[in-house]
Amino acid sequence: MRCLIDASQWAADDIELAPDESHHLVRVLRARPGEQVGLFTGQGHTAEATFIAVRQKRALVRVLPATRRETPPPAVAVTLIQAIPKHALMDGIIQKAVELGVQAIQPLMTERVIVRLSSSAAEQRRGRWQKIALEATRQCGVAWMPSVLPVRSLPETIVHLARFDLCLVGSLHADAQAFREALTKARQASPGRYALASVHAARSIALIIGPEGDLTETETTALRDAGAHLVSFGNAVLRVETAALYGLSLLHYEFQA
Repeated sequence: MRCLIDASQWAADDIELAPDESHHLVRVLRARPGEQVGLFTGQGHTAEATFIAVRQKRALVRVLPATRRETPPPAVAVTLIQAIPKHALMDGIIQKAVELGVQAIQPLMTERVIVRLSSSAAEQRRGRWQKIALEATRQCGVAWMPSVLPVRSLPETIVHLARFDLCLVGSLHADAQAFREALTKARQASPGRYALASVHAARSIALIIGPEGDLTETETTALRDAGAHLVSFGNAVLRVETAALYGLSLLHYEFQA
């Protein structure tokens, strides 16, 4: 059993859980006083506690001595920039992305994305996706919970690519390089935004996964002009959810993200 607490509560000995977390602990997990509960802030802080009682519909827990831990963030921060697929597929991608240690998930609107969202619908969906990220963090035991960023168009996303040390685009384009080859060439690049003395010098990486049917030629060109590297995941045409997991798994292996 793991419960989310606010970072400001982490140093306290006795902690009242938020209403949602209290409901999850008492009504969903059916915890009883005296049972041990894991606590996490989603920002690297974890601890173990004992469930004491319910007071005014809020669960009270007491932190066990010497159980507080601070886990540093991953040495390489990976952001998944994912073109929005059908609803259930996006839910699954978020769950697996959390398990593979991403720092952030950026939902992306491109020309071939079928799902179209108004501003209000996009914000509602974002709230739902963040809850999915929370549940995945709770389930898999990681100390850091990724943020689900606001939905952006590709032009809006390109503006933000400058903050990454390396940007990779899963692509079906004929010029896409093998994943390993792209990392090797990134090491050898002339001085610039994506030039790395060592690929392990990268501290922030963006992985862009397009929609079914891939990005358009215009979108692909815009990303290349922004310095992104097109990478191939092999000869097979992967579904978007498979491509996301494949790419994140490769990065997790390469950088131990």
